Amino acid sequence: MLVALNLPNYGVLGTRDAVVSIAEAAEGLGYESVWTTDHVLVPNSLPADFFASMLESLVTLSFIAARTGRIGIGTGILVLPQRDPVLVAKQAATLQYLSGGRLSLAVAVGYVEREYEFLRAPFKRRGALLDEYLPAVRQLLEAEKPSFHGSSIEFDEVYFSPRPATRVPLFVGGGSPASLRRAATLGDGWYALKQTPGQIEAGLAEMREYQLPPGFQTSLRVATRVGGPVPDAVPGQALEGTVAEVAAAADAFARAGVDRLVIEPVADDLDDFMDQLRRFKGDVVPLLSR
Repeated sequence: MLVALNLPNYGVLGTRDAVVSIAEAAEGLGYESVWTTDHVLVPNSLPADFFASMLESLVTLSFIAARTGRIGIGTGILVLPQRDPVLVAKQAATLQYLSGGRLSLAVAVGYVEREYEFLRAPFKRRGALLDEYLPAVRQLLEAEKPSFHGSSIEFDEVYFSPRPATRVPLFVGGGSPASLRRAATLGDGWYALKQTPGQIEAGLAEMREYQLPPGFQTSLRVATRVGGPVPDAVPGQALEGTVAEVAAAADAFARAGVDRLVIEPVADDLDDFMDQLRRFKGDVVPLLSR
């Protein structure tokens, strides 16, 4: 099982110095990749401690790519239907080129209706738009002569260069039946959030009803606290407690079918976050059976 990190590009740790220090530390410790969260403009009725300050996802990854040399970078997740898919494809292709092939894209429909309104995108059509946007993005990233004709996006006889020499994996986030169907039929993998091992097993069983592509991967972002509890965690959806308890919970996710564990350390400040990084990699990972 790959061990990755959710980069806190939000809240009190969403600062230039903190995200650079965390990404550099994660690379030094041997984490497989770092993943960013995506929100652009949300109403102030949502919690300020999370939403009020957030670094833009793709710009942050570009900065991190320039400050690191090996670690993978990914969006976990990008709300694709509220963005221009052609521009996203161009940004992704550029970032893949400049980073030396380290990018992965996880996308989903999102849930903040007012944010869609602010970005002039139709919230009620977000599912249909993702069904169309994801194949269009794949055409631009992978086809030698990109061409796409849909109800909302259309292009043909275009230049799109540099085209990524290394394929950009496209993951689909969410846990609804529609999201699972998209992951199975349009994606290279599933990017899950707030799931128990049983929910992971059930989701994978549902997706196997479709023809999964070769190398299909399941990634899981999970709140983590080594040596203590995760506040307000739903039982089974977090990694918490003693080193042995965290390792046992991580193993349960691996047995359920998780290929990449994206830990989201619950920490009060940068020193605490760094300590959680070191403890998970140094104390927990050696106990994992897979």
